[in-house]
Amino acid sequence: MRIVALLGLVLTLFGCEKNVLYQGDNGKTLTLQVGEQFTIKLPENPSTGYQWNLQTNPQSQMVVSVVSDKFNPSKSNLMGAGGERVLGYQATNTGTVQIYGFHERPWEKREAQPSFQFTIVVH
Repeated sequence: MRIVALLGLVLTLFGCEKNVLYQGDNGKTLTLQVGEQFTIKLPENPSTGYQWNLQTNPQSQMVVSVVSDKFNPSKSNLMGAGGERVLGYQATNTGTVQIYGFHERPWEKREAQPSFQFTIVVH
């Protein structure tokens, strides 16, 4: 019993975050209930001109909505150091939606393929 409790504590303390998606989770499906929230965390370095552009499909169906969009700079004091883009979403209606992530410079033509794709299913 102690081992199970200790394991639970370790997982909680060391990043076993609930409902968090990363670029490396490409292709993952997340199933939620209406009202639940999830987060997408992406490496980003605005000094290069590249930024994340996230698109949903279908766009007309409001299955999820963005509730926060924040850039957390690196704790490094190095000039040009990157950081992390953290986007918070809330499941607002039942349905299924795909979220596509494009890492691009706004003034350049969009790349043909997204860097990642997630499927969100809301019950």
